[in-house]
Amino acid sequence: MTIVNIKINGREYHLACDDGQEEHLRLLADDVDERVRDLTARMGSNTGEVMGLLLAAITMADEIIENKREIEKLSAAARYIPAAVEAGTTTETVYTEDAMAVTLDEIAERIERIAERIEIR
Repeated sequence: MTIVNIKINGREYHLACDDGQEEHLRLLADDVDERVRDLTARMGSNTGEVMGLLLAAITMADEIIENKREIEKLSAAARYIPAAVEAGTTTETVYTEDAMAVTLDEIAERIERIAERIEIR
């Protein structure tokens, strides 16, 4: 184990990591630091340290969830390609059809959310 000194929003922290992972940890810390500084700058100087870290964590969690959704969409599209190509469909057509299906699903979800809001009122 190695101890790495990092700074986030001007405050120094000492974190342990596996040998050889020091640079990776520094890159992660730099990303968190950049996010915290950006969020606290936008919210004003009276944003506390915990709030800055919380907002950065929520922002990062949102990005992770969006990335997982995109990976799932791409994985679903990739499963259809071999069968479609064997059937004589071009890969381009498969991507286009899958993209259209994803777009229609997203539109349907939006319509459902709007309908729910209307029903609540």
